[in-house]
Parts: sequence; structure tokens; C-alpha cells
Amino acid sequence: MALGLGGCTRAPLQDVLGSFFPSWMLCATIGAVAAALLRAVIGVVGLQQAVPAPMLTYLAFMVAITFMVWLVFFGH
Repeated sequence: MALGLGGCTRAPLQDVLGSFFPSWMLCATIGAVAAALLRAVIGVVGLQQAVPAPMLTYLAFMVAITFMVWLVFFGH
């Protein structure tokens, strides 16, 4: 069992108010919030009808933003 957990020793963790969270979780949260804000902006501007397959489009926005945040903060 200990042999299998050896790969977790170098996983990036972030301290948030005394609790440690995996970095990917924080990046995914930032991506989800940014995609929700982008959806609101697109709705206010009036481009909601021009978005093809909205569910997939906003999911793709979330994934892209998540990866960009990961690369900016944790890419070496």
C-alpha cells in the first residue's frame, strides 16, 4: 500500500485557510467561475443565440481556462 502512495508525495498542494487542496481542484474552480462569468457576459451582450451547443461550448471554455490557469501558475 505504501508503495502505491509514493507517487503522491510531489503532488502540488495549496494552503487555503489552513486546509490543503490539490492544485488541480483550485484551477478547476477558477475555470468554472470564469466560464460562468463568460456566460453571463455573452448573455448581456446578446450573443446567446449565436453560441452553438451551449452546454458543450461552456464546458470547453471551462476546460480551456482551467488548463490555462494550470500552465500559468504551475507550468515549469
